[in-house]
Amino acid sequence: MPASSEQRLLAALQAHAHAPENVDRLVEICNALIHVRRNEQMLPWADKGLALEPTHCGLLYARAHALRLLGRHAEAAASWRAHRSLAWPPLYCETRLGRDLYLSGEIASAIELLSEAVRTAGDSEERDAQKARKWLAEALLATGDPAGFTHWLARNRGDSGSYRYAEAPMWNGQRDLRGERVLVTHQMGYGDQFLLYASLRHWLDAGATVMFTCDPPIHGLLQASWPDCTVVPTERPLAVATTLPPEALAAARAFAPTLQATLLHLPLLTQHDSTPPTPFFPAYLRAPEDARARAATWAQALRARRPGKRLAGLFWDCAQHRVASNGSKERCWAGLRSVPLAQIERLTLDPALAREVEFVSLHHPAAEMQSGTPRGAISHYGPGIATFADTAACLEQLDAVISVDAALANLGAMSGKPTAVLANPTGEWRWGHAATSGARSPWMTGVTVLRQTEMGDWRDVISQATGWLLAPGPGA
Repeated sequence: MPASSEQRLLAALQAHAHAPENVDRLVEICNALIHVRRNEQMLPWADKGLALEPTHCGLLYARAHALRLLGRHAEAAASWRAHRSLAWPPLYCETRLGRDLYLSGEIASAIELLSEAVRTAGDSEERDAQKARKWLAEALLATGDPAGFTHWLARNRGDSGSYRYAEAPMWNGQRDLRGERVLVTHQMGYGDQFLLYASLRHWLDAGATVMFTCDPPIHGLLQASWPDCTVVPTERPLAVATTLPPEALAAARAFAPTLQATLLHLPLLTQHDSTPPTPFFPAYLRAPEDARARAATWAQALRARRPGKRLAGLFWDCAQHRVASNGSKERCWAGLRSVPLAQIERLTLDPALAREVEFVSLHHPAAEMQSGTPRGAISHYGPGIATFADTAACLEQLDAVISVDAALANLGAMSGKPTAVLANPTGEWRWGHAATSGARSPWMTGVTVLRQTEMGDWRDVISQATGWLLAPGPGA
């Protein structure tokens, strides 16, 4: 963090000490905390300011923003509701209230409010209009409604970087793709790519010849999984309509596409089918042959050392929350999705589980050095985890997977393994919503969602995971 940013925060704190009743000094502290990427620490300062000036819009925003980062979505929603009558910019309050209603579980109210915000926005490209579309999309998708993918596509104009290959027109919704050569460009994170690239099957079945791009760390896995496609590794786009990097651009020109689509377009091909695909995202991932051979040899030896035991992969910590340079949203949300080591050891040290299950860490060694290693019945993948191809090869030899809400959960599901996802009360849309889909995902099979009832309390989730592993289903 630049010294000047910390100095700005120090100066703001010193100014407040000299004038504790000055609201402007408290606003300066909140702004300085945003500048040093410690937004979640704004809450006490916003509360102090609001005690002095209860309708200060800047401090109301700071308070609600900090509450959301801390996972206190119901309180954030209540704050927006209580102050809707203030002079907010158009859609500003509605979008944030709708988002926090969705994240707090009031999904029907969120969809109603965000739908009205989207209707009001029309074709507006303003930031809050884009936010309204994004959160309406995710609320709809959480209920299993594929109409959400239409709204999600608006992220191509907003908060998701994307590539634009100017030499081919963008796909306009046509269903008959016979004779078409389609370039699909990637975006978003590993988990999104693992999930949405499952829709490539529908594009191939519609007659398309496909080339697609992906992040380099998952290239080997995706090429092995889609041998009939050309797969090009390239950096992830960070801005809207970015030009392809030189090597990827040369590969695209050699492929000579007649159409381009982005990752976000892929689910739209079957969105309006009278009978939607079941599951919407079928399992498809397959590790490269050399990695599979190494994994099979390793698994055979481990099973010989642990006769009669089932092998269960275990992923418990999202490393992003340990990186100080990450933004507050990335750090805080990763922290809310991670399970403390002491809770994980309730699985690995459980005597009943130890008689039946050998856990296998699915963490990259460098990440596990940061998160710590649980004691008890846990092994490590002998060939080593260096790439996602290695992880997928290991997964193929396991009987079940337990993962927090991370790319590993998507990898397990899209590899066709029985997968238990340990999720906080908000979770991600792909795991559904407790009120509409219970412990199942509306989008994929073989997934059991074990949800917290209270943010931060993993005790009941770990108890459910123990029962899931001891039940006759998972990997039996």
